[in-house]
Amino acid sequence: MTAIKPQALEAFLRRPDPGIIAVLIYGEDGEAVRELAERTVGKMAGSSVDPFNVASLSEADLAADPARLADEAQSISMFGGSRVIWVRGAGDAFLKSVTPLLQQETAGNLIVAEAGILAKSSRLRALFETSTNSLILPLHQVQSGDIAGLVEQSLADNGLRIGADALARFIELCGSSRSLARREAEKLALYAMGSERVSLADVEAICGNDTGASPEALADSVFSGEVEVADRLLHDLLQSGEDAGRLLSAIHQQSLRLSEFRLAIDRGASSDQVVKQSRPVIFFRRQPIIQAQLRAWGLSDLVAAGSTLLSGILAIRQTSRLSQAIADRCVLSLARKAAALRRDR
Repeated sequence: MTAIKPQALEAFLRRPDPGIIAVLIYGEDGEAVRELAERTVGKMAGSSVDPFNVASLSEADLAADPARLADEAQSISMFGGSRVIWVRGAGDAFLKSVTPLLQQETAGNLIVAEAGILAKSSRLRALFETSTNSLILPLHQVQSGDIAGLVEQSLADNGLRIGADALARFIELCGSSRSLARREAEKLALYAMGSERVSLADVEAICGNDTGASPEALADSVFSGEVEVADRLLHDLLQSGEDAGRLLSAIHQQSLRLSEFRLAIDRGASSDQVVKQSRPVIFFRRQPIIQAQLRAWGLSDLVAAGSTLLSGILAIRQTSRLSQAIADRCVLSLARKAAALRRDR
């Protein structure tokens, strides 16, 4: 089975295919992987915490007893209904246990497994990608379009629609975390219950961080040269549990977007034109901020900033215990660079 996207998994959950024996969800964002696995288990078993219909297994459990996965897959629920086998931290032991099940193509209780990063050379990944009776869902770094689709679907499930301006503001406030976006969308749906359409006012009233700190606000403060604001936002976000590497990734995404805008401007377009016609839409109150950044930053400066951020992201992955210090150095150096560029221009 070739890799699917979250939307395809949602379609499967609405109308399960009895020929699917196992689902593997993997990626570097452990929270997002866990949230999607839990949602899958809950949909299939009726509840993710039902001890009678959900069997939770770890990699260590399967290493100690390789036959247990097959036993659980063929077991019958005590009180009827579908059972689900939820495997956490799937690795070599899971690979050994699930291989004969996928090869036999014997229908049984659905297996939902979650794993971390799987390289292209991973045997577990290769098994699921070539199996005809399994689903494999990689959670790569998300794009704003992925988040938009998730939010629109979540609201549609509650009979709600959302306009482009409100959706753009939602993404700015909630960032690129799937799990956070889903939670905020559910909160927004509850707030807007009884309406047909979610408004911009609804989004601003209910979504976002109470402290005003968000990855997008941090990125704007960096490229606007607001050194003290950038420093405060970075530490607020880190204290709230945000991952340092993901914060640098959000700033890097901004550098790429600004580079795209800057290139269009250098080719003759106006800054007003490229910002207002951008897709996804930039919230109108934020448009002057982006235009001011474009007046300060040249293309070569943005390319250099992107390189600095990529180096910081790599350093955090290699030395996680120094993640806060690395992020702090990147953020402050780029914010100071932006302040100098604004003074020079």
